[in-house]
Amino acid sequence: MSGRFNYVKKGGYDPAEVEHYIGELESQLKYYRDRDATINQAIISAQAAADSIVQNAKNQGRTIRENVAKQLEDVSLSISSQKLLLNNFVNDYNTVISKYLRVIDDEDFKQISEKIDSMEAFLRDFSQEVHEDLQIERRLQANQRPPRGADGDEE
Repeated sequence: MSGRFNYVKKGGYDPAEVEHYIGELESQLKYYRDRDATINQAIISAQAAADSIVQNAKNQGRTIRENVAKQLEDVSLSISSQKLLLNNFVNDYNTVISKYLRVIDDEDFKQISEKIDSMEAFLRDFSQEVHEDLQIERRLQANQRPPRGADGDEE
């Protein structure tokens, strides 16, 4: 495709060469338009795949946080239960030992009890933070949902 035309004596360029050149230009234009459409479709597909990956990651993250919150609640309940068992044991132990030997020093029991209380408070605070994070995430997710029909789809 040279773009040079033979000059004919009757007033201009050779019409057959000009028509042939226009045909070549139209063919190239169609090629580039088709290529542009293919690239645009690839971009749309890539964006949809990326959106899906992000949504799946968010869902997995929320599920993990919910599981952690539940496990923290279970651990906290278990600690409370163990603390009660320990208190009962110490009382029973002191009752039996007081009859035979010596009573567990109140200071020792106080230190153990304070450590258990400290662990229980930490887990309660951490569990509260996880619950607050989940509530914030749910609110944010609810605010990010597009209204029905807002994405341009016809119903």
